[in-house]
Amino acid sequence: MTRLLLMVALLSSGAFAAKTKKKLSDDVKKQVITVLEKNEVLHDAFFTYDGDKVEDAAEAVEDAIEAIKDPEIAKLLKFSKEKLDEIEDDKAREENNKAYNLVSMALIHVKNTYDLGDKYAAFSCPMVNKKWIQNKEKHKVVMNPYAPEMPNCGSMDE
Repeated sequence: MTRLLLMVALLSSGAFAAKTKKKLSDDVKKQVITVLEKNEVLHDAFFTYDGDKVEDAAEAVEDAIEAIKDPEIAKLLKFSKEKLDEIEDDKAREENNKAYNLVSMALIHVKNTYDLGDKYAAFSCPMVNKKWIQNKEKHKVVMNPYAPEMPNCGSMDE
């Protein structure tokens, strides 16, 4: 009985209430979704790892971030632009993975803060200790972009 009362008290206090995400104007939401769409191409390039495609896709994500007009979101993604600029085809995969993980962390923060719909989800792999955003409608299974030896290792964080 005590447990039941404790659960009712917690639920009624809002302790388990979902965090309300911030709303964006239609234009800004479209700009952020464009970044996530460009990131899908980057994610796929990392998953199959083709250095040329990874660098080209990173440049496309950087350009999409540059097009964001909302100063708050632009500020949140400023560091990501720098990290995307560091991704190059002639660098070691692990070095590019580190940069992509930092970009992914920022994109996950934006996704968790703003209402962007349910198409994208944050994923993580404890084996490589990295995170990424994945289109969960396009890919029904985990597509770990960091570990070719375990391409389906990880789970959705939400």
